[in-house]
Amino acid sequence: MKKIVLVLSLASVASSFACTTIIVGKNATTDGSILVARNDDGGSANSPSHLIYHQPRAKGYLFSSVEENKYSYQLPDNLMGYTGMPDWGTRNTPGGGTFEEVGFNDAGVGISATETIFSNPQTLKVDPYLDESGIVEEAIPSILLPQIKSARQGVEMLGKIIETTGSGEGFGVVFVDSKEAWYLENAGGHQWLAVRVPDNAYFVSGNQSRLGEVDLKDSKNYLASPNLITFAEQNGLYNPKTDGKFNFHKVYGKNDTTNPSIYKNDITYNYQRVISLQGKYTPSTLKHPVSNGDFAVFLKPEHKLSVADVESGLQSYYQGTSMDPYTSQNPQSKYRPIAVFRTQQSHVMQVREKLPAPIANVAYINLGMTALSVYVPFYQGAIIPDYYQIGGDKADDTSAFWKFRKLQTLAMQNFPKYAPIVQSGFAELNQQITKQQKDFEKQYVKIYVKDPKAAQQLLNNFTNQTQQQVFSEVDKLTNQIITDMTNQVNTLYHFEGA
Repeated sequence: MKKIVLVLSLASVASSFACTTIIVGKNATTDGSILVARNDDGGSANSPSHLIYHQPRAKGYLFSSVEENKYSYQLPDNLMGYTGMPDWGTRNTPGGGTFEEVGFNDAGVGISATETIFSNPQTLKVDPYLDESGIVEEAIPSILLPQIKSARQGVEMLGKIIETTGSGEGFGVVFVDSKEAWYLENAGGHQWLAVRVPDNAYFVSGNQSRLGEVDLKDSKNYLASPNLITFAEQNGLYNPKTDGKFNFHKVYGKNDTTNPSIYKNDITYNYQRVISLQGKYTPSTLKHPVSNGDFAVFLKPEHKLSVADVESGLQSYYQGTSMDPYTSQNPQSKYRPIAVFRTQQSHVMQVREKLPAPIANVAYINLGMTALSVYVPFYQGAIIPDYYQIGGDKADDTSAFWKFRKLQTLAMQNFPKYAPIVQSGFAELNQQITKQQKDFEKQYVKIYVKDPKAAQQLLNNFTNQTQQQVFSEVDKLTNQIITDMTNQVNTLYHFEGA
């Protein structure tokens, strides 16, 4: 996610506003789907993301970054349509926006980009980021989704760009299709590694390089820059005689527990999110806590994971523990929770192989702070409602983002009192929508075989009805909190006569 630069007394380092990523293989889920999820945590609490669909294009165009640097890329002709969630302030740029974060294209391939990571100083000394001209998060979905026909092709295309044009920052990117999911991390300006997520396992990340040992002979499961290991050897980053097996994050990644004045994010900002999620899905890991950042890359969950399990992971703020900053109303808490107020949007991408294309892929979108919001399903074939395509940096009465953000802002005034009300209301709504989805999908499949147009109308109706349910609940909860606040103000400033 987006970054700012903090200048410290000893060094200048990039401090990420951050994201948290979860990927689950198809044999590790309750329904055989692949799940890709991420919290998109921005810096500003009033910066909406718009959910839009880009129509296919016969003519290519020049994409240019407008926020992070001067990176540009010429897209070819005959581009596919795709969904994206660009920053509201970039909608008028060529192509229709940048920082698109997440989306599916017409071939059913999805991208979630990016998980911000950092290379260590030794790597950046010999292969620095190309700050002005290298590819950055801002560009990745916009230039790849219109072109790629598979997750693997996406990995290969981004890898080639990193090798030739270079990277402008550190990132981890997820590619997914109906068969598999891949996770790619870059290192320095020109190195990269991608690993196929095992079908029976899951992966979590919190702003650190996470990929470990590699078997580059296994091209089915590993792809990398051609000189990934030799470059490290030649530049003193890795010595096979003393360092043992090549480990990507140990060789290239930033992880230093000995210098908290510079690397304090690694311990208090990043570790606990991984510990928490791995402990949630594989509780046995809590018996053997990691203190050096060398977490298992892939783990098998101790029970198969559902969409709801992944959603609840991204909604976590360590509730029920001493690290919960919201119930204790402690904004100076040492540990950064997974759910933060500045989240722009969160998503869970569900990819299923044996359903008609319009409903095979679903993006569950949560706007604003995940702990005080609800995930709303958007099937890939559905028409996106207008109110998810609008909204700016000032509060309004029409956009979906600001409907949620107003409620969240009210609830944060007294989190211990109001959060349970909001969470209870959304939990009940989520159960209703989940049941309605199952009924809708059964009906859709029956109709689709005989009448695709009628099935499309059914899909659009489901989308609109679901949105109305969601907005009705948001309004109800907002009014409930305002009513209570009104009574509090009246009690405080009552001024009764004698």
